[in-house]
Amino acid sequence: MNTESPFQRIESTTNKLMTAVLNILFFIIFIPFPILFVLGPVYGIYKRGFETMIYPALVCWGISALILIPAVCYYIKRKTLKSKIVVDETGLLFYNAKNEITDQILYKDLRPSKQNFDIYTVNPVGSGIAPLLEITIQSEKKEETICIDMNLPLKVVKNKYTLYAHFLRGIVNFRPDVKVDPMVFRSYSIDAETWKVNSRGVSLGGWLVILTAFMITALICGFVFLLSETKN
Repeated sequence: MNTESPFQRIESTTNKLMTAVLNILFFIIFIPFPILFVLGPVYGIYKRGFETMIYPALVCWGISALILIPAVCYYIKRKTLKSKIVVDETGLLFYNAKNEITDQILYKDLRPSKQNFDIYTVNPVGSGIAPLLEITIQSEKKEETICIDMNLPLKVVKNKYTLYAHFLRGIVNFRPDVKVDPMVFRSYSIDAETWKVNSRGVSLGGWLVILTAFMITALICGFVFLLSETKN
């Protein structure tokens, strides 16, 4: 059933505080500590000798490489990564920092699945993480099943569930032949009559990510402390 008024266009909004915390943690973990892991062993070799410090140095340099290489790759590609999500009358669009479309899922490309329903939710590994939306689309010359994630790199999306609700509303409006599992609405706390979403703060998954980042920071701090004690 089509709406009488034009289909509204909505964009993703971010939780500025939690996004700032996430970015600060990213900077702390991926910039200063890897540098310390490189310079610390060099200083240890200078003070205690090559033979004494070679194995700790190799371990530290290996850890630094594992951290710095992805961080440098992210920095190089940061402007081409997804930075904004839009849901409009055409479908779901992902934009980068240059306001270029990096990915899109159009309503016209949706296809029925071979199951009882065509749209499902799936839970990623680990409890408490927001479920992903599973759909079937026509990709080039074949049909494939994909999962939609309304998250953005190094951003905490505040209206994630609203984006899911609006995308589902577009499916119901423009592709009534595609069946949505009723459990989907419950998973995202969507009222199928009003398309309103129950108010939510930062999801448990978001808090788990931040807690994990804090724990990694603490572990690295402890390792650096032990390394400095060994040098002394």
